[in-house]
Amino acid sequence: MKKVVIIGSGIAGATVALYLEGQADVTIICKGKQEESNSMLAQGGVAAVMPAKSLKKGQELDNEASHVADTLSAGVFHNQKKAVEKMVHEGPRVIQDLIDLGMVFDQTLDGQLDMGLEGAHSHKRILHAGGDQTGHQLTCFVHGQLSAVKWMPNTFALDFVVEEGKVRGVSYLDADNQRQTILADDVVLASGGIGHLFQDTSNDKTITGDGIAMALRAGCDLSDMEFLQFHPSLLDGGEKVHSILISEAVRGAGAILVDENDCPIMVGRSSKLDLAPRDVVSRVVNEQIQAGHHIYLDISRVTNFSQQFPSIASYLKQNNIDFEISQRIPIKPGMHFLMGGVKTDASGHTKLGNLYAVGEVAFTGVHGANRLASNSLLEGLSFARSVADAILLDKENSSPNEQMQQVSQSSTQMHLPNRADLVKRTSDALGIIRKPKSIRQFQDWLSTFDYHTIDQTCTNRHQIETANLCLVAETIANATLARTKSLGAHYLLPEE
Repeated sequence: MKKVVIIGSGIAGATVALYLEGQADVTIICKGKQEESNSMLAQGGVAAVMPAKSLKKGQELDNEASHVADTLSAGVFHNQKKAVEKMVHEGPRVIQDLIDLGMVFDQTLDGQLDMGLEGAHSHKRILHAGGDQTGHQLTCFVHGQLSAVKWMPNTFALDFVVEEGKVRGVSYLDADNQRQTILADDVVLASGGIGHLFQDTSNDKTITGDGIAMALRAGCDLSDMEFLQFHPSLLDGGEKVHSILISEAVRGAGAILVDENDCPIMVGRSSKLDLAPRDVVSRVVNEQIQAGHHIYLDISRVTNFSQQFPSIASYLKQNNIDFEISQRIPIKPGMHFLMGGVKTDASGHTKLGNLYAVGEVAFTGVHGANRLASNSLLEGLSFARSVADAILLDKENSSPNEQMQQVSQSSTQMHLPNRADLVKRTSDALGIIRKPKSIRQFQDWLSTFDYHTIDQTCTNRHQIETANLCLVAETIANATLARTKSLGAHYLLPEE
């Protein structure tokens, strides 16, 4: 039986493990707790064209071609169409597998799937679970199916163990911050994105671009790193309140974006108004805030808000954010999702043998220049099954050599910036609106530090995270200047 190590406990990594259950010896490395991942925070749902028999009577019939078209349109046709078609076609099959195992999505009174609408979708095709708790319920359900998996919580993956172009294992800091190595026949990178490279983010606290940095140090190819999605509606509750996501589904249910004078801000900015693609809405919100306005979600048109969005309502109440009387929620944009990542084929293979990537850390080409709402969980689910299939099809057992070396180990002391300074400078240079001069100044500043290899004596997690963030920031800055024309979420102003 093959030994497989999965880095990341979100929906992508967990679903790979689910399809390997009983057919491989699987270990899942979790940087924090098992339940700490972006997938657990996903509110909006899963976009999927489900069979007509699953839908309530009278609902307008959807089709795969429409979902593909919406995905391509949101991605400004920078997507890889075949990858999009694969995701849209295979995703519902994985969802049905989960339903057959007992996963319960929200239903109508007559027991049919209750599909919702979100920005830039032409049809109601969003499955929810627990209202705005879809990611949490879905990920917990998959975790609950993994009876044979070995979990390694509070384990910080550092680098891959590589021999002759093939990954043979992973070096890591264990829960006691001791350096260790685990060998494997196959390694699946499912570590998520880069959210905490920015001041405002919807991401889990563990998301600091570690998987991207590991892949870079190992020599993997990356693609589309300039395309970062800033979600238009993070809670703006002040410095002491964590900025949770206010789901796109809230606007799908009727909420609109307004300023402090209750003037709608999307009128005249897009024919789709408040349900325009996220890059469009984020730029408008950012523009209004820069002009001195305060922006809110007007929820007065949302029926039974607290019942539809129980976790959001609960969080607002806990933090004394008035929304029941005012019918407004203060919002701001923030870093949400990385469209680029580690380049893979349709089965998750990377440039390095025995290394797969899946989920947000991977570049499959499905999102293009801007991700369509609720396609992230779908991507994780559909490509996870493909990765598991590829691992099982490859019968090779690699028999790792215990003397193999780890990637990028160095005895040289790292020279790192202050984390807060790095995050602020990155946010200013590589945020929603980008200026070539500011990016070059940021590159010059970064070049004064040493972060390309991890000091083999370092066991300080904060320092290693900072080194990883620097490497990711450098990569994004380079990609941003290389694409000289704006496209989708990459909005570059002309040279001054």
